[in-house]
Amino acid sequence: MNLNLVLLGLALCVAVVVAVQWYLRGITRRVLLELCHSDSGAAYWLRVCDVLALAGALVLVLLFVPWEGAAPVAVMRWTLLLTLLGVFVSVAVVASTVWRSVLPEPAALPRGAV
Repeated sequence: MNLNLVLLGLALCVAVVVAVQWYLRGITRRVLLELCHSDSGAAYWLRVCDVLALAGALVLVLLFVPWEGAAPVAVMRWTLLLTLLGVFVSVAVVASTVWRSVLPEPAALPRGAV
């Protein structure tokens, strides 16, 4: 296993996740402030989102990138693909949770109504 290739792959993973976090940071903070009604609550959930995105991407990269015997371009391709998948899943989880808390509950239908 090439240590430089592993370190380069992990650095690429971290760089992509940090770029996405930087892009989403402002709007995510505003939404969390509105939902939490406190700065400390919003800061906590923002950090949870950061850890979720970074840890998810790193776990996928460490588990599934073919480090042994693969060409460096293939390793970078797999690293980027798995990093983006990890970020997508973590953003989807957070977005669906926020979506459920923002939408009003549907009104109960009367009996017999279809």
